[in-house]
Amino acid sequence: MGRIAEISVGPNSCVRLVRSRAVEQRLALDRGTIAAKIWAPPRFFIIQTSSALAVDLGCAYTLAVDDAGIGLLRVETGWVSFERDARESIVPAGAACATRPGKGPGTPYYEDAPPEFREALESLDFGTGGETVLATVLSRARKRDGLTLWHLLGRTAGRNRERVCDRLEQLVPPPPGVTREAVLRGEARGLERWRWELDGMPLLPREGTFGSYWRKLWFRLAGA
Repeated sequence: MGRIAEISVGPNSCVRLVRSRAVEQRLALDRGTIAAKIWAPPRFFIIQTSSALAVDLGCAYTLAVDDAGIGLLRVETGWVSFERDARESIVPAGAACATRPGKGPGTPYYEDAPPEFREALESLDFGTGGETVLATVLSRARKRDGLTLWHLLGRTAGRNRERVCDRLEQLVPPPPGVTREAVLRGEARGLERWRWELDGMPLLPREGTFGSYWRKLWFRLAGA
């Protein structure tokens, strides 16, 4: 796709062009597998499935969807934002994220995580879950799995959110000024600052910096 991306389509796949504009290129993967290498600016290239959008943040990845709409995103380099409505999973290199019809993207995880950790996480995302299952995720989490626990902060409530917060704090201490109380209240600024402490998370321009200003300007010029 010119200087934007290179897309490899697997056998028996169904791919459609949804939109082609100066500020967005969008394909739909109805079934099958694609491998994508993206050189466009972040959030310019999007692949949609029946349950989630794979939004490029500068990356190479594979995306597979079966006939039932069950999908799996696996990132090789860079980062992908796997989204549906207000739910977002940021998936870095070496990590994966599943998606299910009617539920959207699950919680991202590193593919070298212990099997018990991954099985329990799948139950939390798409199964019956429960406190015992969450306990397995927390007990088996490594420092690297702060990626998963950070996402779970926004997907749990009450005592379970406190348990996730306590375990994440043990593995990856929050930066100065980010309090436990603010995190438990779901304050976006505190959560965002803590995200920057995690291994593998994208170094996207913070709001208000020159990088964020330039990105907005590029999209404005491209849309003119």
